[in-house]
Amino acid sequence: MKTSFRLSCLAIFPLVFDAGVASADAPPAPTNTVRVAAAQAARRVIDFRLPQAETLAAVEKNLSELERIIDRAGEARCDALALPEDTMGLLNWLGANETLAKEVLPKAATRMFERLGSAAARHRMYLVVCSDFVESDGGIYNTAFLLGRDGKEMGRYHKVCPTWSESGARQRGSAFPVFPTPDLGTAGLLICYDLVVPETARCLALQGADIIFFPTMGGAAMGDGDIGVQALRVRAAENFIWLVVAHRAGGSMIISPQGKIVAQAEGPDGLAIADINPRGQREGGDALNWQRDMRARLFRERKPEAFRVLTDPHPPVLDKVPIGLTRQEAGRIMAQTLTVGEEEFKQASELQQLGKTDEAIGAFERLRKVYPDTWIDRVSQQRLVKLHSSKPKPDASGPDLAAKYPGDVGIGSDPDVFFSDNFESGDMKKWDQQRGGVVMTEEKPNSGRWSVEMRMERGKNHGGDAIKWFMPGADAVYARFYVKFSSDYQYNHNFVWLGANQRTNKWSAFGKAGLKPNGTYYSTGMEPWFAWGKNPSPGEVSFYTYYLDMEPDRKMNKYWGNGFFPPGPGKGAAAGPARVIPPLNQWQCWEFMIQANTAPDKPDGKQTMWVDGKLIGEFTGIRWRNDLDLKVNCLWLEHYGYDEGDPTKRYWKDRQSVWFDDVVVARRYIGPMKK
Repeated sequence: MKTSFRLSCLAIFPLVFDAGVASADAPPAPTNTVRVAAAQAARRVIDFRLPQAETLAAVEKNLSELERIIDRAGEARCDALALPEDTMGLLNWLGANETLAKEVLPKAATRMFERLGSAAARHRMYLVVCSDFVESDGGIYNTAFLLGRDGKEMGRYHKVCPTWSESGARQRGSAFPVFPTPDLGTAGLLICYDLVVPETARCLALQGADIIFFPTMGGAAMGDGDIGVQALRVRAAENFIWLVVAHRAGGSMIISPQGKIVAQAEGPDGLAIADINPRGQREGGDALNWQRDMRARLFRERKPEAFRVLTDPHPPVLDKVPIGLTRQEAGRIMAQTLTVGEEEFKQASELQQLGKTDEAIGAFERLRKVYPDTWIDRVSQQRLVKLHSSKPKPDASGPDLAAKYPGDVGIGSDPDVFFSDNFESGDMKKWDQQRGGVVMTEEKPNSGRWSVEMRMERGKNHGGDAIKWFMPGADAVYARFYVKFSSDYQYNHNFVWLGANQRTNKWSAFGKAGLKPNGTYYSTGMEPWFAWGKNPSPGEVSFYTYYLDMEPDRKMNKYWGNGFFPPGPGKGAAAGPARVIPPLNQWQCWEFMIQANTAPDKPDGKQTMWVDGKLIGEFTGIRWRNDLDLKVNCLWLEHYGYDEGDPTKRYWKDRQSVWFDDVVVARRYIGPMKK
């Protein structure tokens, strides 16, 4: 009972960060007051169009204005000043002129050290600057430099945790050095995104850092409101360090080891100035143990051997969250977004303002493809919603898409078409991927000279397939294709699919058999359902569908695709025959569509199918997605059967084939080819 009582008492003793709880006999905290400053330098971004010589002249102009900030800090008797990330303003220029980086950066950095170092030395003031920098190994690193009171470099730090985009053209640092000083205590340096990763500040604190200088263009967390600022406060408080935040344009501040903002800058080129004791304001504890410096307890109360996952280069979570872009691709997108992307977005916006709706839609759709997952992509999506809603609705009684292009000639250039292939090239080069028994053939195509045959050959393959992505996709997508089944055809396991993949992971809709969709994909396949030999070959045309609210297989407790069979709910005989069995050795026009739901919790999506231009099934009330950015963006042309161990092997012969021809994927109904 006593043990239980004592534990319950411990639970109510909070940590107290207040010198008032100290005993009268506790030694006083050391006093060594210094005046530190964080600059809120105005946005001085060098034009990426400038030639090399003019770029260096622009650097000199920026340095002149930064010298004035240094002089103001010196006149205020500051002992240390931190300038923001990208001190010289070269970030955008380097993004557009990467091949010239190793010529321009060394010259610019030399002038930065000479001019800003000399300006700080005049005031006997420490100075922190930050810039991309070419190291002796030839790599480019985002680098922060600590200059001593004499204006000479006393330490440098390479950014360890650059963003995925930033690390495309830059190397990552590999250590968190600290720099002892006689009056600032032990100093550490971090840069921008570093602080989104909490371990960075902890590494410096464990090495005894008293103060962290933080040149940045952002906060320490991603989210709404002031979460970035609150995360900065937490980083300071959880490590009991002073944090000097030098933020370009807005947000420069000084934060105490108790997480209090003790100074904030105001306006362009403003200064946040505070008198601090670099080793002070760390008092704290609880009712059972008080410390003048809580690090004495905190860093002993850890159990380091339990944290091994922190240094695992591939922790288990990475298998759950794949990323669709390489660092190099992300770096290219970042560079373009910061430069030509802004101009292209303005041009698209001008088309919208001029009322050129179709041209604006085309421009914004192109921007989404070129700048995926950037602000350009997100805002373009919002503009597209408005533009599409403002367009007059097409006349439902008007001609289908194929009617505009007899023989499908020119249909691929229609603005509503994502993809088309009549296979007259005699190859599969238009497709992103093909596997298995895929053969080009001149044997009686639906049109022209060529079609593609997909064979299932027992003991040789499981069939064949071809995949085409059309990222980022659309909310409503139609796929039309011509298909012919061999005269001896009996069975397939999967057929032709439309899928919705995350734009950051084009494979998110693949390999999910037996699983309920989790919001990262949905898909449906139009296929003949053989019903294990209970209906004629090749089987009844139906949908095989994965969606958010799908039902499980009660016997196996697995989420296999749910079947949707014509004519569909509420349609009756007018929609078509109750069962549609495709003929053998005869071309047919199949078409199906997915229309996504309009809100995360609104089951107003649907799917529809046609055979030879006749509506045979429409299914409504489907909740495909809970993320409105999840678009239909993939066609999977597939003829797939199980291997030798599959019990359904008795339902198909040693060899059977399907032929495909005249494939079109569009954002509206296509219809059969017009002669």
